[in-house]
Amino acid sequence: MRKGFTLLEVLLVVVVLAILASMVFGLMHFVESGRITDTEGRVLIIGQSVEKYRQSRGALPATLDVLAPKTLDQPAWMSGGKFVDNWDRPLQYSASGEFQVWSLGPDGVPGTPDDIRYKNR
Repeated sequence: MRKGFTLLEVLLVVVVLAILASMVFGLMHFVESGRITDTEGRVLIIGQSVEKYRQSRGALPATLDVLAPKTLDQPAWMSGGKFVDNWDRPLQYSASGEFQVWSLGPDGVPGTPDDIRYKNR
């Protein structure tokens, strides 16, 4: 009667675990890519709404809250009365000079390369 596992059995378990881990990490990357793409769309629509507001009123809105009733009626976009990104953080807005609309991106830190910004034309 033998005790323990053979080297082949241990290697087989390691290979199966490695395959499962790669599948999970691939799925996580897919989900994060979807969040980024959806947030890019949100930032684009909010930025376009700010431009339309400026064209119709001749001035920029003081805050994004002004746009809430006029923009898409999607509860997932709002949290606590503010527009949010896919990480449930408020979208950022600056109206000094030219306006800016952006998300802090996946890391949630301002001024990093993963920030998602509206491109003014």
